[in-house]
Amino acid sequence: MNSRAAQASATPTTSGAHTLPPSSRTAGLAILPPPPPPPEPEVEEIFKVVEQMPRFPGCENESGGDAAKKQCADKKMLEFIYKNIKYPAIARENGVEGTCVIQFVVEKDGTVTDAKVVRDIGAQCGGEALRVVNLMNTKGIKWTPGKQRGRSVRVQFNLPVRFKLE
Repeated sequence: MNSRAAQASATPTTSGAHTLPPSSRTAGLAILPPPPPPPEPEVEEIFKVVEQMPRFPGCENESGGDAAKKQCADKKMLEFIYKNIKYPAIARENGVEGTCVIQFVVEKDGTVTDAKVVRDIGAQCGGEALRVVNLMNTKGIKWTPGKQRGRSVRVQFNLPVRFKLE
């Protein structure tokens, strides 16, 4: 045997203990997998398109299919909007006309949340359209919620509101 090799194998480690091969270090110990990550906070998805879109109330007993109910609901919604909207004086004085778009979420219980103006023609028209959309909750108007796979879901809705002087 080579004297250098014999010396190297007889030299103890610096702590005075012998080093064990990796396989014998874990002998008899169970190796556990890491714990699962904490669950993600429950955030309900907001759909843009669903099998059955939300509808303004008032047409639940309408005969015919979904198309007839949607047409009736759209008519009732327009009646509500144009009955409650007030053309802003500054817009009238300056001849401002056009279409504002209000975006909101129809919740699973039919309430309207997160309403905001996404297109404004100015002269306080966007603010007035937003006021009327928020008035739905104030007056206790609950939409028929949108449905996906038979269950109620949150649905984003874009509502154009046209301002036209006559």
